[in-house]
Amino acid sequence: MEDTVFNGGFFTTALWIALGVCCLGLLWRLVSWLIIKIGPDAKEVSFLQRLGAAIIGGIKAIFSKRLPGIIGGFVLDSLLQRRLFKVSKKRWLGHMLLFYGCLVLIVMHALHVLLADKLFSDYQATLNPFLLLRNVFGVATLVGVVLMTSGRKKDWGKVRPARLPIDALFGILVVVIVVTGFLLEAQKMSSPKAFNRMAEEYGIDEDEIKGLRWVWKLDYGVAFPDLKGEPDPDLLEEGRGYNEDYCVGCHSKPQHAFVSYPVAKAAGLIATSTDAANVDKGLLYIHIFACFFAIALLPFTRVFHVVADPISLVVRGAASSAPLSKAGRVNRRALAMDACIRCGLCDFDCSVGPIAKWMNNQELLPSRKVQATRLVASRSEIKAGQAERLAVGAHLCTDCGRCTDRCPVGLDLADLWDAGRGDLSSKGFPAPAVWVKEEPAIAWAEALGAELGRVPPAGPLTADRNQFSACVQCQTCTNVCPVVANSGEDRVDLAPQQVMNLLRLGMNDLALGSKMVWDCATCYQCQENCPEGIRVTDIMLELRGAAWRQLGPVRDRRRSI
Repeated sequence: MEDTVFNGGFFTTALWIALGVCCLGLLWRLVSWLIIKIGPDAKEVSFLQRLGAAIIGGIKAIFSKRLPGIIGGFVLDSLLQRRLFKVSKKRWLGHMLLFYGCLVLIVMHALHVLLADKLFSDYQATLNPFLLLRNVFGVATLVGVVLMTSGRKKDWGKVRPARLPIDALFGILVVVIVVTGFLLEAQKMSSPKAFNRMAEEYGIDEDEIKGLRWVWKLDYGVAFPDLKGEPDPDLLEEGRGYNEDYCVGCHSKPQHAFVSYPVAKAAGLIATSTDAANVDKGLLYIHIFACFFAIALLPFTRVFHVVADPISLVVRGAASSAPLSKAGRVNRRALAMDACIRCGLCDFDCSVGPIAKWMNNQELLPSRKVQATRLVASRSEIKAGQAERLAVGAHLCTDCGRCTDRCPVGLDLADLWDAGRGDLSSKGFPAPAVWVKEEPAIAWAEALGAELGRVPPAGPLTADRNQFSACVQCQTCTNVCPVVANSGEDRVDLAPQQVMNLLRLGMNDLALGSKMVWDCATCYQCQENCPEGIRVTDIMLELRGAAWRQLGPVRDRRRSI
């Protein structure tokens, strides 16, 4: 039946259209790595320079002395996902099941004429171990989808890593393909029509088919409605002989298909009706068109990372031996847009993660900032409110590097954030520290008082006096602060212990406009050395977030006057 379908001009045309869309999409994604400009320095590099850097970088990687290490890193980090295993074993298992489940199904089923038939001289889809393995890897694919979906859940409240509708659609297509594959296999096992078509193709005559039908009813589960009771022993024995002659060379007993066979037994009750309704044909059409649709969508979904990730890991390996050129760094940032799989693992240890939940701003999370960085770098117009949220996410980053350490595909996120902040500044959205420090804290306090009256606490930490009331003004935090130690002539306006004292006095408005809040390096030295265990750095970060929200509108109103 498959041959009949694929010989049809309509289906052949549909296949070529799907392949054409896929190839154009792949070309577009690859070319975008040489076109997307992220960071102010990207404007200084031409397309030809970037193309040359990519070619030279590839040649250097191939002939590098570190090639064995690069290959080893590729195997461990790309094929075996070592880095993902370290940060999330559940996500690793889901990824491995989904990727290798799909890969085996493609080799053994979708492209069996080109691959499986060449790799295995005795390959037959209805023989073991291939019959068993198809069910094993079909189940593995479905389990992988479930694990990859459920693995993204984390108690961020309303703040969660981004999901794109097209990615969800691709996942649904994968499930449809596997499920209809199981149903098709089950339908063929129980279908008298499928048996009769097979017998006709092999030229089995009427006398031989009588006993053979009993064998296939008892041993293979075909639901012949006219075969009832017990068969004649001689007829059954004769049928088993014909089965040995004609069938066992191509058909193993279907019980090995541990998913499809139970479904076939259940479907046997309505096999006559499903045959009459051509259910197998409908399932096959759904199966084929889902495959075509998935092929066409592949370059436009995050599944494209199966192409981008290995390249990203190779670039990381090459960059570890020698610094990348300016063009190479620009290319790497563009590559990151596709290599990022939006897994959200970089969010787990993000220093500003608690602020993201409190401020209800998803753009603070690293998983969102990758896409936000691309949006800022694009030529599309960004709405003011949206730009403000993107700027908050970019500039409240503490540059702790934890997101880079978490990334399972080895992206240089620190460089990406720095470049993104440069793009924001060039579009009129500089870091808050730039404009907040233009005026003293008292000026901001007076402006806030005029606007809001009594300034509310910055957040849950500053609203709880127990968080800072124990401060004894011992100046330990100030003594270990690198900002104070290296401030030079441009002295900080308030030392860390003075910020804590302002909070104790209820003078939140003065604390918000302090230069110290924005100069804080978030090194956590003050917090780690505080004898009273006060969360000094966390409070600074909370003040920084509140200052952005409360001082920003004041600045905008001043500009409009």
